Amino acid sequence: MKDVLIVGAGVTGSFIAKELSKYDLDVVVVERKSGPGLDQTKGCSGIIHPLQLPFRSLKSKLCLKGNAMMDAEAEELGFTFKRVGLILVATNILTFLAIPFIQLYFRLNGVVSKRLSKKRVLEMVPNLRDDIWGGIFLPTAGVVNPVEMTASAIRFARANGVEVHYDCEVTGIERMGDGFVVRTSKGNFEARCVINCAGLYADDIARMVGYEMSITPGKGTHIVFAERGFSNHLTVAIPLKPSKRTKGGGALIGFDGKPLWGPNLIDVESKEDTSVKKEEIEGIIEKFSPLFKKKPEGVVAFYAGLRSIAGSDFVINEPVDGFINVAGIQSPGLTAAPAIAKMVVEMLSARFELKKKKEVR
Repeated sequence: MKDVLIVGAGVTGSFIAKELSKYDLDVVVVERKSGPGLDQTKGCSGIIHPLQLPFRSLKSKLCLKGNAMMDAEAEELGFTFKRVGLILVATNILTFLAIPFIQLYFRLNGVVSKRLSKKRVLEMVPNLRDDIWGGIFLPTAGVVNPVEMTASAIRFARANGVEVHYDCEVTGIERMGDGFVVRTSKGNFEARCVINCAGLYADDIARMVGYEMSITPGKGTHIVFAERGFSNHLTVAIPLKPSKRTKGGGALIGFDGKPLWGPNLIDVESKEDTSVKKEEIEGIIEKFSPLFKKKPEGVVAFYAGLRSIAGSDFVINEPVDGFINVAGIQSPGLTAAPAIAKMVVEMLSARFELKKKKEVR
């Protein structure tokens, strides 16, 4: 019998596997796709967020912790991580006058920021319109290749003894003594503990052990432009009224330095709907173009990703003894992944006597 079975090799499941591989545990990961990070993870923007509102939420706390861990994780795992910083731009007098209060709010919640004059903002992003008022710089924001980041974590886990099965879909879970039998398309696995990191399908996995929850898909569309150097920083207008559902996207940068605009948030019915519609592209261009004197040159690609929404916060709990949900991990899940892994290890310490291996590769 395995000690731990992880359902899902997206960024969250992969980082949990990576962290558990440091201990004397027998761990297996099952993933329905042909490789790590090929579902929700690959469709995200690759942004390492400097903060998440509201600050009292679980996802906010894990975002801040994960952001602080990212340099060490990148060094340990060998993935590319760049702290490019985020500029919040005041586009009118109301948001300009709000800057001191926004900075105070940030400071009280542990977020580092720097006030920027209009002149300094335009020096940092020359393509911005000349009629902006000023801004706030958040230096801890960064960019990664989300699939590379995920693959590096699962590679570390495998090198340290974690068993991984791809094209392996879970079809049922049954209680067996003090553990579980997990039925999959590649046979049955027995495990003392199951960790549900199944992303958009985490509700289906939870129902297999009698726990009712609902995951709804939210689609986010992105536009990738060709013009490297259009901006060297993530750029977002300070909203007059922040949305409770989404950070609203921005004029971002991809891990390769190309401008990346989006994402929006569209409610969809299908958990496989990654279609890109003309009106979604037009809406993104209409939203972010007013910030700039011109649009970046050359559209390279459009793509859409899906986020798993289970209410307003992450769902990390143990509703059934030995069964841990790590669900509803929408944005800022990529940023929070290392901190989520640490949290899950702490939860498992109540069940296992965790002993660190003498050596890890």
